[in-house]
Amino acid sequence: MLRRSVVLLLLSTLAAACTTRPEPEGPTIETADDLLKVLGAAGMEVTETAMMPSMPDLPRGRVVFLGDERVELYEADNPDDRQAALEKLLPRLPAQSPPSVWARGKVIAIYDGSDGATMALLSGLLGDSLSLTAPAPDAPYPPAVAAAIGWWAQNAGVDPGRVVVVSFEAAPWPDACLGLPQEGEACAQVVTPGWRILLRSGDRTITLRADDLGTQLRPEP
Repeated sequence: MLRRSVVLLLLSTLAAACTTRPEPEGPTIETADDLLKVLGAAGMEVTETAMMPSMPDLPRGRVVFLGDERVELYEADNPDDRQAALEKLLPRLPAQSPPSVWARGKVIAIYDGSDGATMALLSGLLGDSLSLTAPAPDAPYPPAVAAAIGWWAQNAGVDPGRVVVVSFEAAPWPDACLGLPQEGEACAQVVTPGWRILLRSGDRTITLRADDLGTQLRPEP
């Protein structure tokens, strides 16, 4: 257990970070329903449940699954109440291996798992996960870049923190397959906004094409 003085110091630091850190650009997300709507529209399999959340004293808790990953969402009446709930939550997190926690608008999201793609997607939409060990960076990546980091970390078997973003730029792709159709694949012939992202891990590099939110990622040959 962290001593009370250490907890209070961490709490005050995190509270300041929560109120001053920039929020990610992209779709407006103020409520839990906003978040689930964006995820669903992007093609993510979202399953709502009647399961009890682990923090029943936090406001309006619900448990959802993003694919196979369990995520808890809490929603306050306004951002100030969300901040108060966050300050109540943070001291209760375990000192070792705490869950990932995000806060944006009225929403708090908690993910007690290790799937890199899930963490990258939530970070892309909600901003960086609050951490008891490291402050958030000054500027969160766009959702597609965060998703690409998680995808490459998972496929290359490396820690997401060791993936370096060399460059990223907006790119309109000529079709729904991002200009890289697989053999026999039918692609809607519509211009698809997205990104070209160059990543490096150790001596390996990869260029990925992504749609706007990073729900579709394809490596360039």
